[in-house]
Amino acid sequence: MADYFLKDIKKVETTMIFKFSNFNYTIIKTLLLLITILSIGINSQAQSIKGLVVDEDNNPLEFASIALLQQKDSLLIKYTTTGADGRFELSDFKENTYLFQVFLMTYQANQRVLKVTNTPINLGTIKLDKEVNNLNEVVVNAIVPIKIKQDTVAFNAKAFKVRQDDNVEDLIKKLLGVQIGTDGSVTAQGQEITKILVDGKEFFNNDPTIALKNLTADAIKSVQIIDEESDDARTTGIKDGEKTKIINLVLEDGKKTGYFGKMGVGIGTNDRYTTNFDINRFTKNSQLALFGNLNNINNTGAAVFSRDGSRGDNSGFLTTGTAGANYNYEFKKDLNFNLDYHFGHSDREQEENSNRTEFTSETSFTTENENTSENISDNHNVNFSVRDRSKKDAYLEFRGNFKNDTRSSSNTSSTVFFDETKIEDTNSNRSTSSDDIRNSGKLNFSYRKKINEKGRNIRLRSGISFSDNDDVNYQNSTTKYNVSDITSYSESDETTERKERNKGLNYDVSFRYMEPIIEHHLISFSTSYENNTSDESLDQTKTINTIAQNPFIYQLDYANQIFENQLGYVYSKDKIQVYLSGSFETMKQKLDIDSNSNINKKYDHFLPSTTVNYEYKKGKNLRFRYNKSTSLPSSSQISPILNDFNPLSISVGNPNLTPEESDNLNLRLYSHNFKSTASFFSYLNYSKTTNAIVTNRSVDENYVSSRSYENYGDKSNFRGMVHFGNKIKGLPIRYTFRVSSSINDYTTIIDGAYNKTNTNSNSFGLSLSNDVKNNIDITIGANYDFDKTTYSLQDRNRDYFKQNYYSKFDWDITNSINFNTQFDYSLYTDNNFDSQTVPIWNVAVEYAFLKGKRGNLKFQVLDILDKNIEIDRVSSDNYFEETFKKSLGTYAMLSFTYSMKPPTGKESKRDSGESRRHRH
Repeated sequence: MADYFLKDIKKVETTMIFKFSNFNYTIIKTLLLLITILSIGINSQAQSIKGLVVDEDNNPLEFASIALLQQKDSLLIKYTTTGADGRFELSDFKENTYLFQVFLMTYQANQRVLKVTNTPINLGTIKLDKEVNNLNEVVVNAIVPIKIKQDTVAFNAKAFKVRQDDNVEDLIKKLLGVQIGTDGSVTAQGQEITKILVDGKEFFNNDPTIALKNLTADAIKSVQIIDEESDDARTTGIKDGEKTKIINLVLEDGKKTGYFGKMGVGIGTNDRYTTNFDINRFTKNSQLALFGNLNNINNTGAAVFSRDGSRGDNSGFLTTGTAGANYNYEFKKDLNFNLDYHFGHSDREQEENSNRTEFTSETSFTTENENTSENISDNHNVNFSVRDRSKKDAYLEFRGNFKNDTRSSSNTSSTVFFDETKIEDTNSNRSTSSDDIRNSGKLNFSYRKKINEKGRNIRLRSGISFSDNDDVNYQNSTTKYNVSDITSYSESDETTERKERNKGLNYDVSFRYMEPIIEHHLISFSTSYENNTSDESLDQTKTINTIAQNPFIYQLDYANQIFENQLGYVYSKDKIQVYLSGSFETMKQKLDIDSNSNINKKYDHFLPSTTVNYEYKKGKNLRFRYNKSTSLPSSSQISPILNDFNPLSISVGNPNLTPEESDNLNLRLYSHNFKSTASFFSYLNYSKTTNAIVTNRSVDENYVSSRSYENYGDKSNFRGMVHFGNKIKGLPIRYTFRVSSSINDYTTIIDGAYNKTNTNSNSFGLSLSNDVKNNIDITIGANYDFDKTTYSLQDRNRDYFKQNYYSKFDWDITNSINFNTQFDYSLYTDNNFDSQTVPIWNVAVEYAFLKGKRGNLKFQVLDILDKNIEIDRVSSDNYFEETFKKSLGTYAMLSFTYSMKPPTGKESKRDSGESRRHRH
């Protein structure tokens, strides 16, 4: 089977390499074609609109929203804000008649119909009056597309075109400065979104994926991008510079009565299928959401097909079923209760082949492995929270999580070992199975209180967690040694049953008191205690060549405690915050085996910390942070008990290990220009660890690997990233540029010799997309990954280069018909392996019909080129490996989705509270 599989790969690769040998040239031509298409008509679009916005006293107004909207439906065409001088300029749009709008919070909006020709327009001075009730004013309905207020940028969903079947993910992709990565991560204004709220309330434990995939876009009134301050800062009023970027989805008023959601079903070739549903009922004080899906198309979410081409985890053949419920109730303003439950079933079958080159201190050997596996999991998750901000200057939070996971797995592998001369030396056939039951839970409590107006405050936090794992593992292996030398040939057959029970209990408590000295200056004292315990019991039986071995039975008890007392100084003003502190830390570690004390140690450390945060302008922030930290060795790293469940891979801990100590530096710069919507985000992280815990490994003449640990020398890590997004001047194109780099230096011990490993990884990405996505959405981009790994022991350096090119075309042909396609092409180059290519091409056509476009019929073909192979390439401290994994391959699917809507009466599609006052 392995030979057939590899021949199939070679056949496909030969064909694909021939077809795509000129692919880089094709990409360049495609990029130029895209720019040409997007630039059609630009030469005749020299028109622009500029002006000056002032208040009633003729003072310039900054951050006033300037928008150009389609007259027929108020969809956003162009947007900017005024600068510090109150001036603005819009450009790069077609000749037409538009709605021109100026808006600033607390001021009356200014809106007019504006006919634009190829002659530049200077509107002169636009004066905004304070918003007051005035009988001389008339009310005009207006869609205000973007509002800026303090730390919030709000996008009106009605200003962006979405289809009936679109979910929230499709909506926010159209927002200025927001991107969704192929891994599902969301970035806004250059920073990653950490959580998504719905009407200011938690939704499925703040899991962004569920909100993006399951809520429909037409249920959203506005999308708020918020720079959320920390819980400490919001409670005490003392800024600490700790802000995170979050999204709050504000629902349409009409969605807060009755039920809304959607149901879908799909059937495809090769016995592929999918079903999904989500039902929501939101009221003023409560939220109820239900969702579920069942499919065998490797999709763990509710969406059948993402328009960026991603289909979840494509590896293997995955059947998943999920169902969940979320309930949120607001007892009164700022007093909320949230409860959610989620069930997940997965059954993944996997076929893979791998080739590995592994080296010792003086020689090397290679392995070829063929592996088939099946992993089944059923898990139940319950989360709840109570959050109380209803009392002035106080915040109480109580959270809990409980999880039950039942797993079963089976695995069959065949491994062949070749010596340095490529002669087969040893081979092993091994089968394993396991049945595991795992339970875990945690409770966390926190209370913050501002005691007086000067800033005196306290904070109390505590938590407790537990785990209870019951694992039964079975393995049978037959290993043949020296197969090419009949004089020294030997064979070993081993059968092992391992029953393992692990129980853990952890709890912690901390208290902080902060006292103001003079204005903006405070001192802080905190104390904390953390206790972690685990109990491990093992009952292992083994048979070698039909001879039963003595049972291996033991009881291991592990515990560690950490005490910390900290004294700090705080300086906090509007733009700058400084935090200096020193901590005295005591760590205790204890290990008992069969009630006999094996380890009982104590360590003391002094840990300084510094943070400086400078927000020199709205949307512009610089932060520096330094801290010293320590890390205890884990229980497995210090346990002297031998683990030989895998006869070819044996591990044992080292009771003499001591903690690592690390110095950590972080520098972060963030800048967002509200006028041009340009975003810049970068960070530099550097960490140096002394008394590092390193791996000590050896390989004997029978390819049996043994692993332990030692404290030796230093290791260091550097990481940096720059992310920049902006619009190309003179063209209706936006670009996103990203470059990142990491350098890791560490040491391992191989056969008693010290091997210094240096890994340098660099990544570069560039994407281009059209600026206005009302009817057509085009994206093209490329990612380049460069990895270089060097080893001091042998000349076994590794150079790895991955090129990834992708494109997306999404076209609303009519209000009912949509066509979308994605193409992704990856080229792998490695000095230790052959070059490989992986092209993926998906196409879909959608038709919306029925009353209110509630029905959506979709036909899609995925992986048209039938490239049903995935490739992973990795390198470690003593090996590099290439793995081929089978995946679904080509299939077609026809699906139908029906959207449920609550009754909305005769309310206009673009009505509902967006009326602003305008002077005539």
